[in-house]
Amino acid sequence: MEPLFDYLKSRYEFDYEFPVYPGHGTVLNLTEPDGDAWYAEALHAYKNLKERVDSVYIIGFSMGGVFASHIAQHESIDKLVLIAPAFEHIRLSRLGRLNLTPAHFSEHMKMHLYQKIRKRLKDIPFKAYQEFKRIVEAKSGSLEEIKTDTLIIHGTLDLLVPSISSIEVSRQIPSARLELIEGAPHLFAFTEAHQLELNIFTERFLFPEEIRLV
Repeated sequence: MEPLFDYLKSRYEFDYEFPVYPGHGTVLNLTEPDGDAWYAEALHAYKNLKERVDSVYIIGFSMGGVFASHIAQHESIDKLVLIAPAFEHIRLSRLGRLNLTPAHFSEHMKMHLYQKIRKRLKDIPFKAYQEFKRIVEAKSGSLEEIKTDTLIIHGTLDLLVPSISSIEVSRQIPSARLELIEGAPHLFAFTEAHQLELNIFTERFLFPEEIRLV
């Protein structure tokens, strides 16, 4: 989320909360994962911000997208951005849902994403993955109850969360619109062009009356 945040903060003035889930951050410590504590951190950030400002925009990425949608179902927010929200995760047995061709896999391999994240992968125990699945299921809720203007952004080359899940989610949220970024992986920040597209889509949605040309 930092590249998107840095882009918006360099162009606009706004107050913010940037929650870091327990055990996450620069150094991972997920030996005792607690999904409820992860969600509580997101909700705490919302409540802190709500006390200081008149309008609240929430941006959630992956698991954070699920948390953001849950907050939107129960709290008052003005705009909601869901980036590759992890309502569904990819199982090897369901890769067919992605409709990927050999060319797609080739393009994904060219990004060298595994080499970039493998040092962090070794610090994620299996029980953390299980806790992720549990809390995502618990916090998905009833998306049709979200009345907030919502933007959903997803990459078509996401091998962790299928873009088709965001297509389905966009049909459930009454005031949602969907932007699919062609060829983008789950981790937008590792591809400069796709990160720029993400930045622009988000900016146009959040600040339509204030967009700067420089």
